[in-house]
This record gives sequence, structure tokens and C-alpha cells, in this order.
Amino acid sequence: MTLRDWFSVEWKLTLGRPSSWALFALFAVLLIYAATTGKSSLDTRLEAIERHQQEVSQTMSVWLQNLQLKESGDDQTQISPRTGSAMDVRFSSYLPQAPLADFAIGQSDILPYLSTISLSTPDIRIFSRYEFEDPVSLMMGGFDLSTAIIVLLPLLLIVACFDLVSADRDANRLGLTLSQGISISSLFWNRLLLRSAAVMAVLILVTVIMLLAQSDTSTPADRFMPFLVWTAGTLIYAAFWVAAIALVAAFNRRSEFNIMALLSIWLAFVFIVPSGASAILETVYPTPTRLSYLAEARETENDARLQEADIANQFILDHPEMLVNEAAEVPAFLRSNFLVNRTIDEATKPILDEFDAAARQRESSVGVIRYLSPAIIAQGLFNDLAGTSAARHQLYVQQVREFKAHYSERLGPGVVAGQALTTADFEAFDRFSFRDESLARTLQRHLIPLLFLLLMTIAAVFVVNRRLASFSIVGRRE
Repeated sequence: MTLRDWFSVEWKLTLGRPSSWALFALFAVLLIYAATTGKSSLDTRLEAIERHQQEVSQTMSVWLQNLQLKESGDDQTQISPRTGSAMDVRFSSYLPQAPLADFAIGQSDILPYLSTISLSTPDIRIFSRYEFEDPVSLMMGGFDLSTAIIVLLPLLLIVACFDLVSADRDANRLGLTLSQGISISSLFWNRLLLRSAAVMAVLILVTVIMLLAQSDTSTPADRFMPFLVWTAGTLIYAAFWVAAIALVAAFNRRSEFNIMALLSIWLAFVFIVPSGASAILETVYPTPTRLSYLAEARETENDARLQEADIANQFILDHPEMLVNEAAEVPAFLRSNFLVNRTIDEATKPILDEFDAAARQRESSVGVIRYLSPAIIAQGLFNDLAGTSAARHQLYVQQVREFKAHYSERLGPGVVAGQALTTADFEAFDRFSFRDESLARTLQRHLIPLLFLLLMTIAAVFVVNRRLASFSIVGRRE
């Protein structure tokens, strides 16, 4: 039989039935809904970033106008003595949204993606929203396109392919089918590939449509290469499930056994294993609660602020080489505020480092346990391609703190000396710019897990072919 003949037979038996069309239509609707949900989440983040930039820009515009008025020597009655202080300078920072950010919400709805950088704000307050949970549970986030693929794709493949030969055998027509000169191997693989290809065609068609329809924030050219990697990961993930279905079907059991076994495997890989891994990580790498983190940080901050005068005096005694202009126009309390904030940053740095270390340990552990579930492998790839992974958010937080530390080191002596900035000084400052990793680096990090998934698929296919060689028409009834 030719491929066209096979397709014609499958169309009459399964694919052309109204129930199959209804199932595919429901799958497409859910995919579209998931994609639009991801786009809505992306739009919310973009709007928040735009508002944040506008607020900081307006604040600094007023600050710069007052500084220019002060430098012009005109009427100074409306100019505050603190005009030109580096303590009042604000920098906006945000995590740029990746080209495929609408495909996976990931952890972007929990972890910080924007902040205001200022010497008057301690590190502990730069990011107001912190959540320290296990990365596995956070990966499953809201309902987006990546979640739909992880959860719904294998389920639809199971429904479409669980009764490859068992339906014919249970209806006592398998022998009649094979008597027409068709081998059991050809019947098995052609049915499996045609049915799974129909499911994948719906998935790829919808994702391509949503890729083009939701490209208003990124050009299709920018989205093309990440989408190719996304599609490759999706195909490998789907191939694993097709091989798993084939492996169960090759045991030549009844249809009821096949569907129950496959649903059990689906529940284990998609839900139970990730949840179990989360519980293990919580035991092995317990993270202090957010409440204890904030309580400890606030206590340290309050102690430092109560000692504000002592901190300023001690600094002057410890650093007599620094010029302190007591007659400067810039108020002295700004100098004290700078010194207190620097003390707070030094005191709370171990607390922040502890939480960062815990997050890195848990992420590293996920890198190992992801081999236990194809869902964890696929979700990790999808989140990285969408730029919504925990690792990318942590990189953003780290770069913000590094920028503030460099800015503080550069302008700290001038703040202590009571020196005001000039317009030229302000315009010479570098603005914050996030340094992202390349697509090649992302792919390199996920290459071995994807190859492992592909290897498991090939091994399953090998076992299936061995079992098909001794396939019994009567089958096992237990």
C-alpha cells in the first residue's frame, strides 16, 4: 500500500470522523487561548515597563531642569539646596522581553523584571517583590502555549493513538487486515505516524499563526530563529511520547489496558515526578521563608538607621583623607543618608547572598533531576527561549546590583564631600543596559537533555520493533 492508500484508510477509520474533528478543533482552540493568555501577560509587563520608564524620565527631567537653572545663575529662590545631589539621581532598569516572551509566562509573573536604581535606595529595597519557591513548581506557571504543549499534546497523542492495533484485534478483524498482505509492522507504524502527524499538524499550524499574529512587539525575523529551536524541542518532546505510546501498544494488550497505562505514564511524567522533585528539593535545599528574609533585612536596616549619626562620624574618623566640605550647599543629611545606605548594603549583603546561593543550588539540582521527566526538560527549554526563566531574572538582578555598586563607588566620594553634580557629569553617566546571553549559549545548555530525550526515543523504538517481530494476532487478554 502507498502512503496515499494508508492515509485514505486512516481518514475513513479515524481522522475523518466528526469526533476526531471536534477533538482537533478543541485542541486548536485551547492552543489559541493559551497563546493569547501569554500575549496578555507580555502586554501587562510591557505596559509596566513603559510606565516605569516614563515615571523615572519625568523625575529626572525636573531634576535636570533645576540643575540647569542653578548653573545658569538666574533666580535661585525656587531652587532647593539639594539640587544636583547624586542622591537624587534615578536610573530606570528593566529586563528586556525576549522575542518569544508571549509563548511562555514562566516565572516572569513572580520574579522582578524592573527597578529604579538610586543611591538613596538600599539594595534590599531595589526589588520590592521577592518570591523564593522551588523552580520546578514555578516553571509550570500560568496557562500559556508552553504549558499547553507540555500537558495537552501528549494527552491528545494518547487519545488518538492508544488503540493502534488493539481495536482491530478486539473486534476480531486484525487477521482479516493482515491477510491482505500487510505486515503488522507496517500497519503499526503507518497508523501511529499518520495519527500523530495529524495532531502535530494542528499544533504547528496554530503556533505558526500565533507567531505571525502576535509579532507586534518583535519582528518575525527576530522570532524566527528562537521559534526554530522551540519547534525542534517540541518535535523531540512529541517524538518521546509517540515512542512511549508505541511501546505500550507493542505489548499487545487490550485497549482498556493501553489507555490506563498511558494515562498513568502521562500523570507521572507531567505532574507526579515534577511535584516529587519539588518536595525533594525542598528537603535537601530548604530556602528561608520570605517572611524571615524580610524580617531579618528590616531589622538590620533599622539598626543602621538608628546609628545614623555614629556611622557618619565614624566614617569621617576612618577616612580623614577624604575632603568633607562642611560649608557645602548640599545638605549634610544626604551624606549621612549615603553612608547609612552603604552600611545597610554591607550588612544585608550576606542575607541576599544566602538567598541567591539557595536559588542557584536549587536551579542546579533541577538541571540534574530534569532527566527524570521529559516535561521538566521541555519546560526548561521553553522558558529559556521565552526569556522567562529564573536564571535570566537572577542575571538581571545581579547586573542591577553591580551597576549600583559601580555607580556608588564612582560618585560616593563626591557625595561625602557635599559636591553637586553638573549637567555634563549627569550626561556622561552610562545608563543601565542588560547583557543577555546568546541563543547559541541557551541551546548549548539544553543540548544534552534534548539528546538524552532523543536517545530514550530511539531506544523505545528499538524495543517496539523487537516486540513487533513476535507480535501475536490473538494477543494477551489479561
